[in-house]
Amino acid sequence: MKKTKIHLDQGDPLEQLMPRIKGKVFHVSKARNWPNIEFIGRILPNENGELETSFGSSSNSYFKNKRCVSVFDYRNIHEAEPKKHIHKCRPTKPLTPEEGIVIFVLGQESYDKLEPWDGWSHGDTRQMVVPYIEAGYPGAIELSQIEELIFVTVS
Repeated sequence: MKKTKIHLDQGDPLEQLMPRIKGKVFHVSKARNWPNIEFIGRILPNENGELETSFGSSSNSYFKNKRCVSVFDYRNIHEAEPKKHIHKCRPTKPLTPEEGIVIFVLGQESYDKLEPWDGWSHGDTRQMVVPYIEAGYPGAIELSQIEELIFVTVS
C-alpha cells in the first residue's frame, strides 16, 4: 500500500486534492482514527453508531443502516449529476489546521462489491444519502483492499 503525505497551505483543499481523487473510490477518516484502524487492520462499518462520524447523522444514514462503510465514489465526478451533488458532502469537511484526515483509496478490485446509492429510493427515503457521490461497501474494508493512504494536513 502506497502512503502519501500532503500538506496544503491555502485555497480550497478539495480543489487541490481533486487531481489525486477524481476517478477513484475512497473513504475518509480523521487522522486520529488511523492508529486504531491500522491496529485492527480494517475500516469498520458504524453499525451501532458508536464510531465517530464527521459527515452528518450517524443514526439515519442509509449505508450505516445497511451495515456498510460509506465511501466517496468519484469515478464519474466529471459528469453533470455528480457535479450537482458534490457540495452536499465534501471529503475535506473534517480537515482543520488542528486535525488532518486520512484518505483511504480503494483498489479497483473492490469496486464490484460496492452498493450504489440509488437503492435508497426503494426504501426509507428519510435516510441520508448523497446521490451520485456516496456508495457503500458491505461490511469492513480490509486494509489489504486499500491501494493508497493519503495523509492530508492543512495550515
